[in-house]
Amino acid sequence: MINIFSPQIISKAHGLIYRGRFLFNYVIIGFSAVMIELFLQTTLIEFGINIYISSIASILIGISFAFVGNILFNFKIPHKKRNQAFKYFVLISFFSIFIQWVTILNIDSLGWSYQKGRVIISGLMFMIGYLLHRKFSFKDSKKVGVAIYANGVENLERIYNLIGSYLDFVHVDIVDSTFNQDAEIVMTYRLETIRAYWPNKEIHVHIMSKTPSIYVNEVLPYSDVIFIHVEIDEEIHDVYRMIKEKRKKFGVVFSMSSSLNDIEPFLKLSDHVLLLAINQPGFSGQQFELKALEKIKLLNDLSYRHQFSLCVDGGVNEDIVKILDAENIVSGSSVLNNFNPKKQIMRLQTASRYGSI
Repeated sequence: MINIFSPQIISKAHGLIYRGRFLFNYVIIGFSAVMIELFLQTTLIEFGINIYISSIASILIGISFAFVGNILFNFKIPHKKRNQAFKYFVLISFFSIFIQWVTILNIDSLGWSYQKGRVIISGLMFMIGYLLHRKFSFKDSKKVGVAIYANGVENLERIYNLIGSYLDFVHVDIVDSTFNQDAEIVMTYRLETIRAYWPNKEIHVHIMSKTPSIYVNEVLPYSDVIFIHVEIDEEIHDVYRMIKEKRKKFGVVFSMSSSLNDIEPFLKLSDHVLLLAINQPGFSGQQFELKALEKIKLLNDLSYRHQFSLCVDGGVNEDIVKILDAENIVSGSSVLNNFNPKKQIMRLQTASRYGSI
């Protein structure tokens, strides 16, 4: 007889609940928003306010409630990108409401009241709305990547067994002797194995080398984003063209030893920016440098901040992630050395709000 309270089944149940957390929260927040909207509409009409004004006002308040609820309790969006997210949210919400109105008007033969029809049709539209909001409104919600070295010292099968598919993307570090004289031999062919283990996840490659071009062509078939440093011995625009010709995303690294002036000429070329929040690139297990927060603010204050995604790497744990205003974060030892790596990924993804799972 199967014990439904066994640790294995409970663990799998927690995993299913966790993976569906965004949809679950979205439904709860959305349903609450609809209830608030209908209550306000009814109340305003009872006070003698025109039905059209009452409807528009209550809809706007309902949409605002749903957006704020999702931002605070569901999707973590960097402050700089919340205006853009709100625009998409309003457009998609009005599109959904328009479809609902048209549907309700054409099923009045059922004898439903507006309120009843609104609730039922809203329920049917939740999934479509959710998919659209995930793709547009909340596409910049915080994601967590796990760092893996492409030098052969880590067992990829072991890492996969530890974290499964709980991560949002894979972050691969390539370090050669030009950055760290004690670096192991780079094994770029491991990217093919990494892609095989995580075929549906984005792979971000961070090349720590003075001559990144010798690795770019080898990693391009298996990567989605490639980061390079500005402190290299090659022409950055040449490396940029190599990456973009293959329709991959280009990223620049903002290290603790760099200034904004050093990287700013390349920021408008970049799809992503990687802030390296440690003092010695190429060495794992270092502590997060608090002065990195100043660099994050500098980037977030740029007028064209919406043009690139920001990722923070180095010393990130469940305490640090709470204060990071960035779309993506990378963690290595905090996850892989944890007693329960999958739970640790959950904590990082939700800024510790799911620490009890």
